Amino acid sequence: MTAPAKRNAKPRTPARARPPAPAPSRSNDEDLFAELIDAGSREHYADAALYDYEYRRRRADVNFYREFAKRHFATAGTTQGTILELGAGSGRVTLPLARDGHHVVAMDQSNAMLAKLRARRDDTPASVAERIEVLAGDLRTFSIPGNRKFELIFAAFNVLEHLYTRVELNACLLRVAEHLTPTGRFVFDVQLPDLAWLNRNPDKRWARTKFTDPSTGQKFIYSTNHDYDPITQIALIRIYYDPVAGGKSRVVKLSQRKFFPAELEALVAHANLRVVDRFGDFQHAPLDGYAESQVLVCAHPRPRKQ
Repeated sequence: MTAPAKRNAKPRTPARARPPAPAPSRSNDEDLFAELIDAGSREHYADAALYDYEYRRRRADVNFYREFAKRHFATAGTTQGTILELGAGSGRVTLPLARDGHHVVAMDQSNAMLAKLRARRDDTPASVAERIEVLAGDLRTFSIPGNRKFELIFAAFNVLEHLYTRVELNACLLRVAEHLTPTGRFVFDVQLPDLAWLNRNPDKRWARTKFTDPSTGQKFIYSTNHDYDPITQIALIRIYYDPVAGGKSRVVKLSQRKFFPAELEALVAHANLRVVDRFGDFQHAPLDGYAESQVLVCAHPRPRKQ
């Protein structure tokens, strides 16, 4: 049992044991932190062939977006419609949507990804290629020529995790709201933050996998580690490619902003959108503590009754 505190004595705050400072964070080197974020927004997408190879088996999200489009347009009595896809990359989701008969305006900021998307589009039958419109654009400032509005706007595979501040996300959501029809839906997915993963030892290597580079045929060991800043909620990820036969390793940076569920819902509402549905995976499972993804379906607010 502890002794009672003296009257009028100022309570003492228990000292917290501080872990070693993460490297780097805004508190110790703001400029370097900003440079690493910028590099992490670009480097992972610079080699489109390698990117496609690494994610070639990722199909659950593609099937989800295809099925969502099919059901949404069916409610209007049609089988096809026009979709705006943000962060379309090399067309992993774009091409299947176009093959389903939809017209897709595919927007991205990466020149390498846009070049690969155009090449893939041009390699498809003319009936599919003519349904894909490729545009360069920034998530925060985009404006589609003709001031067009869309029944569906998609942002698949953690695209919004490249919006690193509340201001950047709000800017994007405001552009989405501007381009969304009154009955339209904005659908996107981001990861559910995994605290155990975020707090992994940044000096260890994780997810070791052997693979062959699709362009050169060289064999590598793939591994990752990262630093996570809990104040900005940004993970600075390093992807290592170590040649199996020896030689110089390559490190590719990837930066991601993590969004917690209640925070994300509030940010959507702040941009004058509402969450219609929310899932924990691409099979419509409920969002819970075991989910890996947050899949949100958003719309304009309901009209107020007069």
